[in-house]
Amino acid sequence: MPGTDALRSAQHLETELSGHLPALTELPSRGLHAELLGRTLALLAELPAELVSYGWRLVGRPGADHRRAVQLLRADVDTLADVRGARAEAGTDHGPSELMLHLLGPVSLASQLALPGGEKLLVDHGARRDLAESLATGVQGHLEHVRRACTPAALRVVLHEPDHARVRAGAVPTVSGYRTIRALPRDDSRRMLGVVVEALRAGGADEVLLDLGEAPLLEHVEDHRSPSSSQVDGFGLPVPALQPGDWERIAELAEQETRFLAGLLGSLPGSAQTLPQVSDLVRRITDPWQALGMPAAGLAAMTLTPLVSGIREQLAQASEVDALRLISRVRDAADALTETMQG
Repeated sequence: MPGTDALRSAQHLETELSGHLPALTELPSRGLHAELLGRTLALLAELPAELVSYGWRLVGRPGADHRRAVQLLRADVDTLADVRGARAEAGTDHGPSELMLHLLGPVSLASQLALPGGEKLLVDHGARRDLAESLATGVQGHLEHVRRACTPAALRVVLHEPDHARVRAGAVPTVSGYRTIRALPRDDSRRMLGVVVEALRAGGADEVLLDLGEAPLLEHVEDHRSPSSSQVDGFGLPVPALQPGDWERIAELAEQETRFLAGLLGSLPGSAQTLPQVSDLVRRITDPWQALGMPAAGLAAMTLTPLVSGIREQLAQASEVDALRLISRVRDAADALTETMQG
C-alpha cells in the first residue's frame, strides 16, 4: 500500500475487503526494512542481517537494521490486531476474517542476501541449508504471533520466489557482476522450499501458495504438488502472460483441487480512465476457462489479486485513492466471478 501510516492502511484494507481476503499491510515507502525482503529477513532465527552499500548481508550479531525490520513487522501485526478489535467492538465486522501473509521464499532469499564476506549466500551449500532452517523456525513464530494477535478465521501464506527461475538456470550474477553463480540443483531448491512449507504447516497455515512469477511448469508440479513432496496448495498465476498451453495445465491442476492466486494486471494503471472494467477483468479468467470447456464451478480455485507478483510493490507507488480504487475493482471482479460460478 502507499504511504507510511500502517493504521490507516489496515483500516482501509479491512473495510474494502470485508468478507474477502485482506492481507497484512506492507508499506515499502517506509524504507528497505519494510519491503518484502526486509520483512522476511526480520523472521530469520539467529541469522541477523544489516544493510550495506550492495544490499543486505549477514552479520554476527543483531544491529540497528535488524531491530528496525523486526520492530516494523511486529508493529504491523499488532496494528492490524487493534483494527480488528476496534471493528469487532463497533459491530462493523461479521466475525473473524481470513488473512493473507506474503513472504519471500528461501531460494530467492539466498539470491538476494549476502554472506558476511560480501558474496551472495547462494554460492554456499551449508549457508543455504542454514538459511532455509532459520526461515522455517522464524515463520513458525511469526504465524503464532499473527494467530494470537489477529485471530484470523483462516491463515493463508504466499511464498514469493521471483528469482527461482534465474537461480535454477544459473543466471544470477555474483556481487562483482563479472560472472554468474552455478545453477542450483533441482533437489536443493525443492529441499529448501520443502523445509519452509513444512514449517508453515506446523505453524498453522491453512493454505500455502507458491508464486514463482510464471505459470507452473511440470517440474514445479512434480516437486511441490506430488504425494512424495512437501505439498503446497497451489501456485501464483501471472494472468496477462498465460498462454493456451498454460491454461490447459491450470485446468488439469484445478481438477486435482489445486488453488491459484491470479494476478490480473501486468502493469499499474496510470489513472482511473485506464483501469479495466469489472467485466474485462472477469473475462481474463472466464474466456480461456470456457474455451477449454471447463465447468464454471472450477473457478472456485481462483483467488484474485490486482497485480502479478513481479510488480506487486508498484501498488505502493500509486496514490492512496488509486490504490483503493484498484483494490475495490478487483474485489468487485471477484464477486462477479463468484456469481458466474454459482450461476
